[in-house]
Amino acid sequence: MRLSINKEIKSEIVHYYDSRSKDMIASTGNHFKITLNKEEFNVKVPNKSILINFRILRRLLRLDKSNAFFNYSKTGVVIIYSSRIYFFDLNTKHLKFINQLKQCRCVLHNSISVTQDGIYFGEYGRNTSRQGVPIWSSHDDGKSFSIIHEVPQGKIKHIHGIYDDPYSSSLWITTGDKTGECFLIEAIDHNFKDLKWYGDGSQSWRTVSIFFTEDKIIWIMDSPNILPTLQIFDRELKTISSGQSFDAPVWYIKRLDAGGALIQTSIEPGKAVTTNNSKIFYSNNFLDWTEVHRFKKDILPKILFKFGVISFSDGYQDLNSFIISGEALKGLDGTSFECSIN
Repeated sequence: MRLSINKEIKSEIVHYYDSRSKDMIASTGNHFKITLNKEEFNVKVPNKSILINFRILRRLLRLDKSNAFFNYSKTGVVIIYSSRIYFFDLNTKHLKFINQLKQCRCVLHNSISVTQDGIYFGEYGRNTSRQGVPIWSSHDDGKSFSIIHEVPQGKIKHIHGIYDDPYSSSLWITTGDKTGECFLIEAIDHNFKDLKWYGDGSQSWRTVSIFFTEDKIIWIMDSPNILPTLQIFDRELKTISSGQSFDAPVWYIKRLDAGGALIQTSIEPGKAVTTNNSKIFYSNNFLDWTEVHRFKKDILPKILFKFGVISFSDGYQDLNSFIISGEALKGLDGTSFECSIN
């Protein structure tokens, strides 16, 4: 199997793409382009710095980082940029400032749970003092956000993602980063009053993204210092077993419609990172992964100018049409591609 690049999409991030309707949310810096039902909207969130006009400076200052997603009813788009939450009403075409994050400028890609019951995400910041980590929620479909829960001080560094379980009503929270801070947390009720913590805090439980099946939860470690390995959580036994290993951490995944899935590896500092290539893998069972493409890390320093990372877009996509975005990679920095797999 191999990946083919069908066309370039000149946006730093494609947050959402539906390969059937062509609905899309894409961004470059603080400019967001939204397509819904063949109507286009252009949104610019506030940023007064002239430095935002240059890709290399956006990359250095992290002015390209953001989250943008449709609310559940697709009547608006929630945007998180430079620590500020906005709501863009697609009917009135009005952008409204909603609230201010406490510890971070934005969260990881596709780490936000959008459900009929509510919208949920946890903060992903440096948190060097290990303060309590806020979890935000909206119960009016994105028009307002407030902190619904705070993970206690000293328990974790930050939250990697919150994901709704298609086989139960639970939300699952992934955390990191250091040993003693990595857990899988199940929020049985969406008020976060009944939380079940799984794991021993070790790097085996360190992950960004997770796959759900009826009897298992599957992830690949995003640890750069211990061999990143696929982990299989048995829902009934509450135990994990190991599978395939990789030469770099896995951050992002994409479950394709009509079957199959994608993962990527990220190039960052760490003794377990034994390659200079960010790779894309495909699987039809979440357990056995085959490399289909790779992009080499560019020459700019990782700490200043970002790690080599590929991300995927939310929305309906299949093997014939899916989107990747990338940063700090040769041929894939600050741009996106529509791809297919043969």
